[in-house]
This record gives sequence, structure tokens and C-alpha cells, in this order.
Amino acid sequence: MALQKDEALVLTKLSYGESDKIIRLFTLMNGKLSAIAKGGSKSLKRFMNTLEPFNHIRIEYFKKQNKALAMIENADLIESNTGIEKSLKSFCTASFFAEFTDRLTKEGEKNKELFEILKYIFLNVRDSNFGSSYIVIHLLNILKVTGFMPNFKSCVYCGKEVPDVEKVFFSKEKGGILCKACSLSLSYKTYPVGVIAGLSSYEKKENSLLDHASLGYIQDIMEDFIAFHLDIKLKSYKLLKRLM
Repeated sequence: MALQKDEALVLTKLSYGESDKIIRLFTLMNGKLSAIAKGGSKSLKRFMNTLEPFNHIRIEYFKKQNKALAMIENADLIESNTGIEKSLKSFCTASFFAEFTDRLTKEGEKNKELFEILKYIFLNVRDSNFGSSYIVIHLLNILKVTGFMPNFKSCVYCGKEVPDVEKVFFSKEKGGILCKACSLSLSYKTYPVGVIAGLSSYEKKENSLLDHASLGYIQDIMEDFIAFHLDIKLKSYKLLKRLM
């Protein structure tokens, strides 16, 4: 059982017993990690202000092969979350992405791209310009790097390429768009011309801004897809949606 060192982002923190803490982390080298910080509520030397949600930290830990929890030996702060809690919207946004990452990933699956996206979110979510469009953009980024992005390019039923002007039918059950012919026999929602085409072009341009007029429709598409196709219902999103 060798000592391991890594960078990590704190997703959640729970009290355990009188003085211990159960910490859910997303690490740079080893993906999601559940760990226990012995004396985490009392130890000022090792853990003071480091194991708070959304912090970017450097950790040292032991992990036995057949144990569910790693044991944190030391944790040092790289970037503090101070300030996120001062804004309800910032806190809800950070909580949503922490919960989404936790629910979407499995223990021990390395994903450096996801780590960098999450690190960027926690660092910038305090900015007043981090609005609804950026929330949806980073949600799409996470779906893309985890392999869960819906198909906005071709019909998910027959595989036919769909021209942009005909990208109006989206099936949450099938996880993508339908061509006109397949839409006759499958369930779907219809969206204005340009909405789904914008999502399709977004995949090519990556961090391009989404059309503000289409934002409500895009949120509807993503909510339906995530709730049905990924079977994820996020408590934090309910409050965040009202704030958005």
C-alpha cells in the first residue's frame, strides 16, 4: 500500500462519526475517488480549510485494493473556493457541476479533460459574467469529454445525414435527432430551425457562444436527454434552474 500523490477537486464533504470526514474527490490522475480524512473536523495541521467543496487541492493518500475508501494522509490547498458561497447562483452552479460529475463518472476512471473543465468552472463561477449560456456550454463540454453527447449530426435511427434546415426533431429516447422520415414513426419534440443546427456546429467550434435566443430550447433538450437517457435527476439543478 504505497503512498499516492495527486491533484484533486473536492466534490462533496460529509461528516462521519465525531471527527472524521468522508470526501468525494475528482483527481487528475485517477478520476473519482472516495476517501476518509481521519480527524478531518479537528486536525488543524493537515486539513484546515483544505477539504471544503470546490477547492483545488494537492493530496497524499493510501488506497488498499479491496477497500471502498482511500485514507487521506495530507492535503494542501492550491486554489480556494472562498467567495463562491457569497452568491447563491455561484454556489448552486458549482454544486450542480460537482453533483453532475459525481453522478456521471465511475470510481477510478481517469479523465484529464473533465478535470480541467471542472477546475475552470470552480475557478470562474464567482465571475458575474458566468451566466446561463456558460452553464450550458460547460454542460455540453462535460457530455462531450465523457462520451455522452447526444447525436446532433445524423438521424439516430437510420443513420442518414440531416441537413441543418431539417434538424428540428429531437428524440430523448433515442438520444439524438431524427430525419423527417423516421420522425413519422417515433416520438420526439420539435424545435425551431437553427436550434439543433447550432448545437451541431457547437461540437465543431467547441467553446463558441450559444445563440441567446435559442438558450431556452437548448436547456429543454438537455434536461430531457439527461433525465431520460442518463437516468440522472439532480437535486441541485432544480434551484439552479429557477436562478437561471
